[in-house]
Order: sequence, then C-alpha cells, then structure tokens
Amino acid sequence: MIHELHPVTDTFDLVIRIVIIVAGAILIYFLINKCLAWLIWKIAGKTKNKWENIIYEQRSFSKLAYLVPPIAAYVLLNYVTWEYTYVLRRLIDIWMVVAAMLIFNTLLNTINKIYESYPIAKNRPITVFIQVLKIFVYSVVAVVVISIMVNKSPEHLIVGLGAFAAVLMLIFKDSILGFVAGVQLLANKMVRIGDWIVMPSNNANGEVLEINLYTVKVQNWDMTISTIPTYQLVSQSFINWRGMQESNGRRIERYISIDISTVHFLSKEEVDTFRTSDYLKEYIEKMLATLQQVNKDKGTVLDERKLTNLGIFRQYMELWLEANPDINNDMTHMVRQLQPTATGIPVEIYCFSLKQEWVAYEKVQSDIFDHVLAVIPHFNLKVFQYPTNIYTPVNN
Repeated sequence: MIHELHPVTDTFDLVIRIVIIVAGAILIYFLINKCLAWLIWKIAGKTKNKWENIIYEQRSFSKLAYLVPPIAAYVLLNYVTWEYTYVLRRLIDIWMVVAAMLIFNTLLNTINKIYESYPIAKNRPITVFIQVLKIFVYSVVAVVVISIMVNKSPEHLIVGLGAFAAVLMLIFKDSILGFVAGVQLLANKMVRIGDWIVMPSNNANGEVLEINLYTVKVQNWDMTISTIPTYQLVSQSFINWRGMQESNGRRIERYISIDISTVHFLSKEEVDTFRTSDYLKEYIEKMLATLQQVNKDKGTVLDERKLTNLGIFRQYMELWLEANPDINNDMTHMVRQLQPTATGIPVEIYCFSLKQEWVAYEKVQSDIFDHVLAVIPHFNLKVFQYPTNIYTPVNN
C-alpha cells in the first residue's frame, strides 16, 4: 500500500525526493528496455524474416523505452510539493519531446534499412527524403522545446520565425540545394548507387556508394573515397558509365600509325601469299574477279585499280575481329583509316569487347594490339616511330 506523501518544505527532503524520482524513472527504463530487448531477440531468433532482423539490429522497439523515464518522472512528480515544481514539469516535457524525436528518428532509420534490403533501392534510394524529413522533425522539435522553455504557444514562435526566413534560407542553403539536386538525380535517373562515374573536377573515378542530402560518396578504383556535393552533380558535367555496363559490350577505340613510305600495290607474289590465309582467300578471289572486269579496258597501269598492302591489312583485321570470340559482332566494329599526319597514317580499330570488367577488358584490348603489331610486318608495312639513332655531329 502506497501512503500519500505530505508536503515538504525542507530542502534536503526535497532533494531526496527528486533523486528518488530520477532513480526510479531510470530503473524502470532499464527494466523495460531489457524486457523488450529479450522479447525482440527471441522473436528475431526464431525467424529468417529480414524485416524482423533489421528491426532487431536497429533496436527499434527497445527505443520505445525512452518514453518510460519521463512518463514515470511525470507521475512521481505528483508526490512533490514545491513552489517551483512547474520548472521540473517543463524539463520533463522537454525530456518527453526529445525522447519522442529519438524514437521517430530510429523509426525512419529502420524504414530506410528495410527499403534498402530490396533491389529497387539501388535505382530509387530514399535516403535524401529521409534526411529531409529528419530536418523537418528536428526543426519542429526545436520550436516545441523553445516554446516549452518560454511558456509560449508554438504558433507565436512560428510567426516570429517568419521574420528570420532569409537567415534560415542562408543557414539551410546546402540542405535546400542538396534536396533539390537529390530529387532531380532520382527523378531523371542521372546517378544511382553502384554506378561508375567519372568527375575530374572532384577527382572522382569509381563506384557510387551513397547518395544523401548533402553529398554523394564515390569509392575510387584506388580504394580512396571522394565526396561530391550533391548539387554539383546537377550543375556540373560528369560521365556515367552505366550505359556501358548495361549494354553487351565495352568500346575499344585505338589506332596505330603506319609508315606512309611502306604502303604500295601488291605484287603477284604477295597476292599468292595472302591467298593462303583462311581469312583473306575468299575476299582476294572476289576482288581479283572484280578488278579484272574493272581494268579490262584500261590502257595503262596508272589507270588500273589494284590491291594495296594497307587495304588488305584492314580487311584482314576486320575478318580477324569477326572471328575473335571476345568481340561483340552485333555491335559496330570496323577497321578504318584516319587522316594522315606527320607521324604516318592512323589505322583505327573500333569494336566492342564482350568483357566489360576492367582487367578482362584491358586484356582483350592488349591481345588485339599484340596481334596487330606482330602481324603488320607480314603485310610489308611498318609502324611509324621516331628514329632512335639520330645523328649528332661531333665538334672538332
């Protein structure tokens, strides 16, 4: 049976009562917290449902115990008679508001974690919206706490804050810019988690790890982390390799320069040699028949069309690429001649590798040009390179 406490005026007795209230509230909190934690652990341990596991990891229901101490303190405060009891009531009110805010914050984190456990979260993350909602809640809590402290209605504070709108806009400038940029990024599908982006202005070249209200975190290929302000992805240019990753090939576009002085018409002996190639045999037979018809009325060698070693080389490489199992023949592939320069005739290989992973892609590209460099001499061509034995006159 609980006996009603008599009003106290003695300071020491008052302090003792307040200490008992606080200690009782904390004790009740720990007891309920332990009970809830044990209950959730039992439930999560018996199921493989990812929702329940996430709720347990976030300690969502355990955080409900945050409300117990202020409620208990509020009840026990009825047994204290003091002329300044209203001060304690205001402090308990603030305690209760802050506890409710922490519980709501945990609820938002849990919702975000559950959402991120689904594949759709990769394309449509909600982290930005969660953070904006948190800022709104924090602002409301700040207004309510101040109104409790000054014993005024929150409406009066909100009206007063209207005069400081410009100041608030300045304070939350990055948040507003980040929110607008985040909405644009998500709505236009410009960037999503897992994309490979390149942004030289921020030294970013890697995979997107996180998109939030203020920043986008990118893990570079050297395992460093680049942090990019969200609004910069809208206001500045960057490269997103998602299209390549979603396609069936990764582009190879590289050229080598051929020494112009080595380009010539094919002799009969060279034609006979190239006829032995499985890649070129059918093409050469077809071209010889065509050239015979074209040249039958030509009176001079200068007017005749003939095969060249460079042309045969280009045709050979096209047929060789088509037979390469690492090349996607359903996408554009060609071997073309670019405009001659002072360093020779650029012959470009343009195709798409079926292997998109960086290391495998580089291996495919290197294998192609290893073969090119090795086979060029068989066409009596030379790769242009600056001479290494430049003559230097000796001063006597």
